[in-house]
Parts: sequence; C-alpha cells; structure tokens
Amino acid sequence: MPSSYPEPQAPWPPRTRSPANAGPAVVEGFRERLVRRLRDLLIMGVVGPALGVCAIMAIHVATARHPAPSTAAVDAGKRTATAGLPPLATVLVPTIPVLPPEPPPLTVADFGAVKPTLAARQMADWVVARHDNGKLPFMVLDKRDARLYVFQPNGELVEDAPVLLGAARGDDSFPGIGNVPISKVKASQRTTAAGRFLTQPGLDIDRSDVVWLDYDAALAMHRVINKVRAERRPERLASPSPDDNRISFGCINIPVDFFDRRISPVFGKQRGVAYVLPEVKTFAQVFEQSPGGGSPMMATLAPDASAPVDIGNR
Repeated sequence: MPSSYPEPQAPWPPRTRSPANAGPAVVEGFRERLVRRLRDLLIMGVVGPALGVCAIMAIHVATARHPAPSTAAVDAGKRTATAGLPPLATVLVPTIPVLPPEPPPLTVADFGAVKPTLAARQMADWVVARHDNGKLPFMVLDKRDARLYVFQPNGELVEDAPVLLGAARGDDSFPGIGNVPISKVKASQRTTAAGRFLTQPGLDIDRSDVVWLDYDAALAMHRVINKVRAERRPERLASPSPDDNRISFGCINIPVDFFDRRISPVFGKQRGVAYVLPEVKTFAQVFEQSPGGGSPMMATLAPDASAPVDIGNR
C-alpha cells in the first residue's frame, strides 16, 4: 500500500559564493588564483608549452619556499616600525605662530598723557580724520600758546616743546620778505605765517641743517639763535609763559635738544607736513578755503640746499 506521506526530497544544493558577495578572504584568494592563472598562460604563450611548464613549476617551488607575507603580518610590521614615532601631522605640519591683530587706524589724534590746547587738539584731529598728511610725519604749531607738537604719521604724539615765533602778530608773510635784508625788515613784517606747509630739509649759510616751511618767504624751523644776547632767546624759551616767546623775524626757533632729537632725525631727512595755526584769521579761512576751492595752497619749496645769507639770524 502506497504511503500517504510525500517522498523525501533531496536538500537544496549548497550555494556557491561568487566573488561579488564573498568576504574579504575569499575575494583575496580568488584574485591570487586569477593572477597565477594569467601569469601561467602568459609564460606558456611567450616561451612555448614545454619551457613554459618548466618555468611555471620553478615559480611554484620558489613561492612555496618563500611565501608572501600575509596582510596581517604586513600591518603588524608597520605598527612595530612606527611605534614611538610622533604623529604624522606633527612631523609634516609646521606650527604657524598666531600674530596679534593690528590695531585699528586712529580717527582722532593720540596725545597720550599730554594735555594740549583746544586749538591744537582740533587741528590734530582734523588732520588724522582726513588723513591730510598722507603717510608723512606732521607737526602742529599753536602760535597763541607758542608750542609745537610732533606726531608720527598715524597721529600718535611723539613729543611737544615751546618755541619762539615772529615778534609781530599776523598770519601772512610780507610779500618778498625773503629777499629783504634783516636790517631793513620792519617790526610789522616780522610775522610767522599760518597755513599748511610741506616741509623740506635744507641748510643754513653756515651749513647747519634747517627745515624749510616756505623757502621764498625765508620761513624755516631751526635751533634757537643766541647771537644777540639782549634778545634773551634761551631764557624766553625756558619761561613758563608764552607771552614772551614773540621775538624772531618770523622763523620758528626750537630748543636745541628738542631739535636734535625730534626734528633733525625725521624732518631733517625727509619731507613732512607742518600745520601752523592762525591767530588773526579763522581756522576755516586758513585750512578749508583756497582760490581753487580745493585743498589749502602749499608753500613754495627750496629749489636746492642753499639758503638766504641771513636765515641764521631770523
């Protein structure tokens, strides 16, 4: 009697794993066998079947005696060789120093601990805010206070000092005053002109260095003169009051030490800008108006290093 149960069937045949879905070890073995097979075919194709068989057998014998290191062994060797060495980034990437950020440019003059007059501060702030001096060092001279302020190009105060000025009050140079002998200069003509001056290094008749403001008008900055003892110029500079600082023929007399430290090393070697404040005219008349409606007129410059014969007495 036939059984009611179905006949047992053979189990599913084992599934063969293809290189595409095989694990890393299987894939690696498949690649090695493929490489060997291609190598054997190439050898036999080049040297012929007889010599090819001999060459293939020799290669198999050599490979069996000196097997290639496994991937794990290679990795272990690399770890042993690099043990104790610094990280690769430490060796290849140099340390780049971090520089501090540059300070922002000034929008007003920096007087530090010095307390200037209101007029001097307004003049210096006007220069810095407009960058009127460009990249040149500059000076601000307050005639009413008989004081000179020297600045770096960025508007930082270097130092200030008292000065001697023209005996007569006024903001304009007498026309042709540079060609008038000192003995014929009238008292009313001994003025220190106000304005914006592009300074220039120069020499006195005795080869002393001076700083020209206006060559045609014989207007310059130089060391204080002490040729006429009755004028007491050094004593006037040392006085705490600016009332007795009006004595020169128009030139700006500066203390010797201050001139040697702050004027000669800078303005005696390159050009700069000097702003001489008015004492009769208004600020706008001198610095904000000109015949052409643009920037203020600049004074004339020296054509060479020569100087009027009597500049040393002014």
